[in-house]
Parts: sequence; structure tokens; C-alpha cells
Amino acid sequence: MVSNRSETFSLSAQTIDAVSEICVQTLSEAGADQKDIIRLRLSLEEILGVWLETLAGASVHVDCGQKFGRSFLKISVDGPAMDAWDNEALILSSHMLSQAGLSFTYAYKNGKNCLVCNPRKKRSSMGQIAVLFGAVVLAAFLGAAARRFPTIQAGALSVTEPLFNMILGALRAVSSPLVFLAVCCGIVSIGDLTVVGRVGKKLILRMIAGTFVLGAVMALAGCLLFPVAEEAGNEITGNFSAIYQMVLEIVPSDIISPFLNGNALQLVFLGICVGVALLILGERVSAAQNILMQINEAVQFLMGALGKIIPLFVFLSLFNLVISDLDSGFLSMFKVFAIAIPGCLILSLFYVFAAAVRLKVSPGLLMKKMLPTYLIALTTASSAAALATNLETCVKELGIPKKIADFAIPLGQVLYKPGFVVGFFPLALCMAESYDVPITPPLLVMSVLTIGLLSMAVPPIPGGALSVFTVLFAQLGIPGGAIAIAVSVNAIMDFFMTSAGLACLQVQVALAADGVGMLDEKKLKRSMS
Repeated sequence: MVSNRSETFSLSAQTIDAVSEICVQTLSEAGADQKDIIRLRLSLEEILGVWLETLAGASVHVDCGQKFGRSFLKISVDGPAMDAWDNEALILSSHMLSQAGLSFTYAYKNGKNCLVCNPRKKRSSMGQIAVLFGAVVLAAFLGAAARRFPTIQAGALSVTEPLFNMILGALRAVSSPLVFLAVCCGIVSIGDLTVVGRVGKKLILRMIAGTFVLGAVMALAGCLLFPVAEEAGNEITGNFSAIYQMVLEIVPSDIISPFLNGNALQLVFLGICVGVALLILGERVSAAQNILMQINEAVQFLMGALGKIIPLFVFLSLFNLVISDLDSGFLSMFKVFAIAIPGCLILSLFYVFAAAVRLKVSPGLLMKKMLPTYLIALTTASSAAALATNLETCVKELGIPKKIADFAIPLGQVLYKPGFVVGFFPLALCMAESYDVPITPPLLVMSVLTIGLLSMAVPPIPGGALSVFTVLFAQLGIPGGAIAIAVSVNAIMDFFMTSAGLACLQVQVALAADGVGMLDEKKLKRSMS
């Protein structure tokens, strides 16, 4: 637990060390990951060093503690507004990292330059899986027991069904703005379009194209692995017209209806439009950018709070399923694993071998260099935990220039998640099959568009995938009861999806750097010690 503390210093080279020590102590008490503590300390020292050049001797106020059970660290420096992110050396990764809860956010209030960090306690992925597994077992046991007593069965359903619907309604209420804000703030976090340059444009195009090409491949695989409803010629013509109309309807007729209806495609479209507009306007709308970031923080906090009751949500849904009608819902879980886990492994190997051919390097050497990042992601299911190793591997082993890696890796970890496409696609089709939703060509096309866009909008917070399932299933017409099964499956799949996504990201960044002649081939082809 973080102890409440408040101290004041005079900004100098000596006091920067004192402030940094308080930062380390606070983050340690908050249970933050050690690598994140080191990175945040270095980031803080860089920012204070920039401010020292202009604000030497100004008062530095350090406040830390807990508010509403959430740890916080706030550093304030008196003086005129000095946004540290205006410094070119820091702007590339600052906002993008803050999207993942791994950086300080800046604000100017009451004559003070304020840096705020709300460190998240290091989560135990295995602990979360154990709790979810317990919820599944308890739901199955109590549900099976209640089926033997019709009176208890009816009474239990009268209590659990309304409670489940209430939680589902709360999730849907928060999910729509969360998806919009995740896309919008992710674009705004890029910083300045002039900073992105030709490497950024090339990389972003590669990410987008790769995501949707992978979605199309998964759709073709779905045609082989799932029964696709046959349609007559006139129905095919009508369906293509429906698909064309669906694409046109991505552009909403008003701003409010996408949030009310939970239309995922329209939400992502609005997020892209607003984000690009704010990015282009830059400093002229800095106040709007700050407000949007703050709203995003608030909505993510709400989803994080809802994420804490995921085990209860899973229990209620599966209990209702068992007590009322045992169907193929549980069998569909194993079918997802059988498709998605090999799919993630094949995706990683494909990217490694494709990059080896393109960059003319040994596949074994490339795999060996990428293995540390892959293993961290595979054992933690966290791209944030693998961030430091990911950056180090890209710069020291893959020959990617540091200025490119510092921009591209945080950006990619937020916006580029091919592993989620491989995992979400069979999950959606298995749930459709389980709940008797016809798998038709229009549904497959809609799945490519929706999953491709939503994979870029998965918020990097506990319960983030839950918000995406809520929007995805509503878009595809799959009942809300499937969300609990999806959450249970995702708890296991997240390990494989995250590790596959980071492997693909490293390859994409290396290829983008090579495409503009900035890849250090000597480092790439050098054997590891």
C-alpha cells in the first residue's frame, strides 16, 4: 500500500535524484513491475532535466498516496507552462505509453506543470485464471445440483437472470464510448504528423493492411472449418447488396446513434475521424485533446472497475446456461482452443520465416533473437511486461534504429494486434455456431471488418477484451450469454494471442525500417553471444 507523502524541493540537479527516489519508492509500494519502475524513473529524470534548463530554482512539489483505493504519484513544478512532450526526444513514445498506463501524463494547472502517474499493480495472470476456473467449476456444480430440484431451479433463475442482465447492460453502456476513445486517443497519442514521417506512414499502412489480410485468411479458413449456409443465386445477389450497404453504413447519419446502438464499425470510424482531425489541428485543439484523454482515463477506470467483477459475470452466465439448458456452449470452448492456439503458433512462424527470406537472414538466428520477448509475453499475457525487452531486442539484436523503435513499438502494441484477429475469429464463429446464428457470407465479411477494427481498439486494461466481446457479439447478432464463455476462453487464449502479436510486430517494424534503408544489417545478422 502506498503511504501518503507530500514534500517540496527546489529544482536543481541534486533534487532530481531525490524526487526520482521518491518515485521509485512509491511505485515499489504500489506493486509495479520492476522494469516499469526503472523505465518510469528514467522518463521522469529526462523530463525534469528538460525543465531544469528553464525552471531552475522553481519549487517542486511531490505528492503520493491513494485515492479511492487507487495509487497516485504527482510531481508539480511552479512556473510557466513547459510541456515536456514538446521536446523531440520524448514526444515519440510518451503519450502512446501512457495509453498502456506506463507513463506520466502532463497537465498545466494553477501555475504548475503537473506530471501524474497512476501505477497499476502487477497482475498475476495465473491468479486470474484460477479465479475464473473456480467460477466455472462452481457454476457447473451449483447449476447441476439445482437442476435436480425444480422449485430451487425456478427461484434461482429469478435471481440470477436479472442480475446478469444488469451487469451486461452496464458493460454495454461503458463499451461503446470505450471503443471510440481507444481508437481516437490512440491516434492522438501519435503526437505530430511531422514526427511520424515516412517510416510512420509506411508502418501504419503495413499494420492496417496486415490486419485485414489476416482477417480475410481467417474468413477463408472459417469456410473450411464451419458449415456456411448455402444460398441461392438471388440470395447471393441480395447478400452482396447487403454487404455493400453495410460498408456504406459505416458512415453514421449522426454522432449519437452509434453509441446508443453499439455499432462497432461506426464507433471505430468516428474514432478515426475525430482522432485524425485532432492530430492534424495539433496545438490549436490542445485543450480538446487533454479533455479527451481525461475522459478516456475516466472511462477506462470504469471498465477496470467492472473488470473486477468478471468472475461474477462468468459465474452468473454459466450458471444460467447449466441450470436452464445444457447445450454445446462448453464444447465450443475446446473447438476454439483447437483452432486458435495452433493458428497463433503458425502465424508467428510464418512471420519469422517470411522476414528471414526478405531480410536474407537465418530463420534460426532470427527466431533466437526474438525468443526472449516472445517468452515474456507467452508467460505473462502482457505486452506491457514485455515492453522493455521488446525495445532492447529491436535496437540491439534486430538492428532497428532507436528513434524508430521508440515510436513504432509503443504504437504497435496499442494499435496492432494480429494475434487477436486469429483468436477472435474462431471464437466469434464458434459462438455463432453454438447459439444457432447462421454463418453466412455476409456474416463472414462483417466479421473481417468488425474484428479487424476492434483488434486495434482492445483497451490495454483489465477487462478490455470484455468490452470488445460485448460490442462484437452485438454487431454479429450473437446473444449476450456467449460473452461469459468468450471471457473464459480469452483468459487462456490471451497468452498465445499476445505473444504472436509481439512477434509479428517486431517483424513489421524491422521490415518497415528496411524499406526505408534504415535497418542495420550487421546487427541483424550478427550472432548472439
